[in-house]
Amino acid sequence: EMCIRDSIYLYRSLAAFGGVERIFIDKANYLAEHYGYHVYIITWEQGGHSIVYPLSPKVTHVDWGILFYRQYQYGLFKRMFMQWKMEKEFFKKLSNFVQTTQADIVIGASCEFTTMAGMDLLQRKTHTILETHSMRTSIEKNNPPAGNLLMRWAFERRDKQLHQYIKRMSAFVTLTHNDAKDWSDITPQARIIPNMLHRYPTEISPDKKTQKRIITAGRLVEQKGYDLLLDAWNKVHQKHPEWILDIYGEGEDKTMLLEKRKNLVLENSVLFHPPTLDIYQKYMESDFYVMSSRFEGFGLVLAEAMSCGIPCVSFDCPHGPSDIIKDYEDGLLVEKENIKELADKICYLIENENVRIKMGHKARENVKRFLPENVMPQWKNLFESLTYSSK
Repeated sequence: EMCIRDSIYLYRSLAAFGGVERIFIDKANYLAEHYGYHVYIITWEQGGHSIVYPLSPKVTHVDWGILFYRQYQYGLFKRMFMQWKMEKEFFKKLSNFVQTTQADIVIGASCEFTTMAGMDLLQRKTHTILETHSMRTSIEKNNPPAGNLLMRWAFERRDKQLHQYIKRMSAFVTLTHNDAKDWSDITPQARIIPNMLHRYPTEISPDKKTQKRIITAGRLVEQKGYDLLLDAWNKVHQKHPEWILDIYGEGEDKTMLLEKRKNLVLENSVLFHPPTLDIYQKYMESDFYVMSSRFEGFGLVLAEAMSCGIPCVSFDCPHGPSDIIKDYEDGLLVEKENIKELADKICYLIENENVRIKMGHKARENVKRFLPENVMPQWKNLFESLTYSSK
């Protein structure tokens, strides 16, 4: 059996209560606890903030205190100098750390340029894996200002460098099949490893009564499409005024969404709640989940809701939902941004309790493929394939 001595994860900061941070820490904990790897998490902008989720005592966290964000308090030329100076420090620390630990694997958990450039300098010293949690169009610079030839050149040069970094990695990991397909012209050998469930409730109510509640959760930002959902709910409410839509989250669009709710006269049937640490209990108090995102990296909330025995209705947006939901088996997929169809599919599940319950049972069974014991061996196999090929 291959002996993976050390693996290093690179991530800017673990101070946010986000889905990526949760997955990232769960993954590091699992590698250390179940496979006995020496896992190091390297951050550089953690500051005095504590890590938001529990970290295994077998995982070592190191913060380098390279605060890149401080460059933005200066003018252009000093900012460029500060960026160069901090990058130089970052590259030196990374190279020395890899040399000291003799790490077998270095994983970059984002497509940030500083991370990728640092990993690129490690070629032939160790194996490098870049994993992306975002779709390609949100990583590349696709929209330079119209008529600005200099900006267009800069954007094209940046994307070309991005592609070169990706090609030179030992492995490139995406979350979904469609995301891997998007990158196929750059790296046809992308590995597809989905996110894993943090929890799988051991018991749920076998004969849950209809609650007349539908749930959704996420940041209140344009990406999540809650403006589209309110338009769809306006149609649902006209047919089923007794049903409630619960939205859990905070974000920059909250004021706009509250105003839209008021204009649609939906104050009594659409309820906004702050984020909750007990979201699983809220799933189990609901009849089904709805996702109205314009795009997703994966959409782990779908799998979480399904693990609680409720089906999901979701836009078939790029790229996660179609990898999670099996249409008309454990949930329903809707043409992206089609408000009428979203309303129709919500009404279909409201009006067909037997279908809803059957789909919920199937959903709970189908998402077992995202349990840690099914996802993490894929990472172990990837690590061992890289170290074996270099023997």
